[in-house]
Amino acid sequence: MNKTKRLAANLGFILCCALLGHSTYGQPSLSVGVSVPLPSVEIRTESDFYEPLAPQGEWVVVGSYGRCWRPHHVARDWRPYCNGNWERTDAGWYWVSDEPWAWATYHYGRWDFTDEYGWYWVPQTQWAPAWVSWHEGGGYVGWAPLQPSVRISVNGFVGFDQARISPRAFVFVPQGRFLDPIRPTMVVANNTTIISRTVNITNTKIVNNTVINEGPATAVIEKASGHKVQAVAVQELRHKEEAVVVAKQRTPAAISEKKVQTPVPSEVQPRAKDIAAPPERLQPAKPAVITPDPAAAAPKNHEVQSEPHKAIPAAPEFKPAPRPEVNHPPVIRAPAQPKVKQQERPASPSQKQEQQPAEDKPPGNERNGAEPGQGHDKGPKE
Repeated sequence: MNKTKRLAANLGFILCCALLGHSTYGQPSLSVGVSVPLPSVEIRTESDFYEPLAPQGEWVVVGSYGRCWRPHHVARDWRPYCNGNWERTDAGWYWVSDEPWAWATYHYGRWDFTDEYGWYWVPQTQWAPAWVSWHEGGGYVGWAPLQPSVRISVNGFVGFDQARISPRAFVFVPQGRFLDPIRPTMVVANNTTIISRTVNITNTKIVNNTVINEGPATAVIEKASGHKVQAVAVQELRHKEEAVVVAKQRTPAAISEKKVQTPVPSEVQPRAKDIAAPPERLQPAKPAVITPDPAAAAPKNHEVQSEPHKAIPAAPEFKPAPRPEVNHPPVIRAPAQPKVKQQERPASPSQKQEQQPAEDKPPGNERNGAEPGQGHDKGPKE
């Protein structure tokens, strides 16, 4: 009986929760859609375009516009708004393109043309699904880039001088192919006959700080193409196109805000409860200083007095430091010169006489140079 009552009570509680729109866990069974704003590129000044667009083109100074941009590696007959497709959104017609600069040059700023630079883009900070002027008629739909001189009135109306847009700036496609992928080979450009058959249907305005780009009527396009036009949220298309640029903008900021400190492996930070009084640091032991005892008598006559049971360490043997070897340059001796022998000259007759040895003469007979037997000396008497 008790089990039956408990079961009935549980069933009643479940039915009550179902009637109140709650599940058995007390959470709402119906999901409520919450619109979360998707991240977009942060553009505050015109200089925010300089770095992102530099890899895809070059910045040049054009007249009074100042710094303008033009793309690299494009065909000679390249023109903007000719490589992509049109999507219907809650903010009008949105231009979708796979070109790497599409996120900026088709939704910010304006395009213009000169013979010197070709098509160049003038940066501005106001975002829009597309900045174009629309023409329609004769079974065609056409568009051309709005010039930089576009004026936005106080009531949000975007005004421009239609006569200043050159006819060669317009491209046209049949109304039945307006939803197809647009390529330069399928558009009709600079055709004055088609231009004369069309009328201006541009209706660009700003509502709640959002640019609305109205062009050809949806019903007209559906009838000509035979396809139902499905409108999508403009923020979804914008987020998809700007996702790569948003990631590049946020990555450096995230790294700079968070400073990463590399931990030192040798240092371990203890928990607060495990922290004890810091241990006393061990001071390095000072070398012992031996103070001589003044009472001890100095040894006389250089005699070493040693205490008993103590060995006196021998004095270290003094070894002179080896002298560095000096490599003297070799002595070059000059070769000995041979002695020159002087030639002996023949002696003169007078010299020959002087050189002849004197004959032995008896002593006493050489007085006054007299010959023997002559002079005052007399011989012995008989």
